[in-house]
Amino acid sequence: MSRVPNRSRRGFSLIELMVSLTLGLLITGAAVKLYTTGVDATWVIQQRAELQQDLRSAEDMLIKDVSLAGAGLTTIPGESVPLPNGGAGSPVYGCSAGPVCAPNGAVNYPNIGGGGPTLYPIMPGFRLGIIPPGSVTRSDLITVVYSDNILALNCYSGTSGGAGGATAANNAITFNAAGNVLTFTAPVNLPSVPAGCVLPPNLAFPQALNNTVNGLQPGDLILFGPLGVQSAVAEVTGVAPANPGNTPAAPGSQYTISFLNGDTLNMNQSGVANDLTQFAPAGGGQLAGLVANRIFVVTYYIGNWTDAAGNVTTILYRQVNGQRAIPLVDNVANLQFTYDSYDNLGNLLVQAGDAGESVGDSPNLIRKINVIHLTVHSQLYGSKSSLMATQGFQSFDLQTSISARNASFTNRY
Repeated sequence: MSRVPNRSRRGFSLIELMVSLTLGLLITGAAVKLYTTGVDATWVIQQRAELQQDLRSAEDMLIKDVSLAGAGLTTIPGESVPLPNGGAGSPVYGCSAGPVCAPNGAVNYPNIGGGGPTLYPIMPGFRLGIIPPGSVTRSDLITVVYSDNILALNCYSGTSGGAGGATAANNAITFNAAGNVLTFTAPVNLPSVPAGCVLPPNLAFPQALNNTVNGLQPGDLILFGPLGVQSAVAEVTGVAPANPGNTPAAPGSQYTISFLNGDTLNMNQSGVANDLTQFAPAGGGQLAGLVANRIFVVTYYIGNWTDAAGNVTTILYRQVNGQRAIPLVDNVANLQFTYDSYDNLGNLLVQAGDAGESVGDSPNLIRKINVIHLTVHSQLYGSKSSLMATQGFQSFDLQTSISARNASFTNRY
C-alpha cells in the first residue's frame, strides 16, 4: 500500500476575509467617531471658555466703574453739577473727538423737573441703545462719573500756599480776561502743596499736566469747585506747552489749559449760565479756594461695527469723556439694567428701568444697579460635525447687582 501524502492547507477563506474586514471597519469607524467627537467637544469647550473669559473680563470692568460712581465727588453740593445750556445746545456724553458717538447719536444729560441738564454720579440710559439682533426692544446704556485719583491736578490749586498765599509764584489757578484759558502753576515746594492734595503712591511731586502718559489732553473733563454753592465742568481743548515724553513737573512750572467753545461734548459755552467763564474774576486773575480735578464720565453701550466685507458685529464699548470708545467684547446680544432707588417720599423702588426718572426722581436716589442682561453669543456654529449632539450657536447671559456705595450720600440702610 502506498502512503497518502498529508498536505497542509494554508491561508483563509473568503468568508473569513469578509468577517475580518467587517470587524476592522467597525473598530476603525468607532475609533474615528470617538476621535471626531473628542475634537468637536474640545472645540466647543474652548469656544465656551473664550466666551466666558471675554464676557467676564468686560463685566469686571463694568462692575469696577459702576462701583466707583460718585468717588471723589462728595464735595459737590447735592452731588450734582448744573451744566450750561445756551444757544449751542445741551451738553452731551458718549462721544469722542472723532466724533464717534453712542448708537443714537450724542446723549443729553438728564433734565429732571425742567431744571436744566445736570451731571450726576449715575445716569441711566433706559432704552437709548441699539436694537440688538434677535431683539425687539432697544438696549440700555449706563453712564457713571467719578474723580481721577492718578493725575494730581488738585495739587495745582491755590487753597493754601503758605505765608505767600496763592500766587503765581506758588500754586495757583489763574484765569485770562475771557475766563476760558487758565494757567496752572505747580507748587514751588512740598510745604506749599494744598492740604487736599493726595499724591499717588511713590510720587513725591505732582505730575506735569502735559505728561504724555497721564497728563491732560483734549476731551478731558475738569471739575472746578467750590464756586459759591455749586461747581462747574469744562472740557479741555488745548494743553501748552507740548511735552514730548513722560517727564515730571518742575517746581513752579506753568501750564496753559484752554477751555474754548466748539468742544465735542458742548461743555464750553462762554457767557451762558453755569459755564466756567461765569465764575471767572472780572478781568481775569485768581479765584480764592478754587480746586480742579479731572473727572471720568464713563459710558457703556452696544454699538454696531461693520468690516470691509460688510459684515456687522455688535460690540460692547467703553467710552470715557471725549476720548475714543474702546471695544471690550464682540457679538453682544443684549445689555439691560434696572435700578433700586428711593423716591422723593422715601419709598423703595425696585427694578426700575429708568430709576424713576420718568416720574421726576433724581438719579441721586439710586442705591443699587442691577445688570439683568449682559449677553454674548458665539460667532461660529457650536459644532463642526453632525456627529455632535450639541449643535448651534452658544450664548452666555450674566447677571449681577452692584452697590452704589460712593453715590449713596444719604444712609438709609
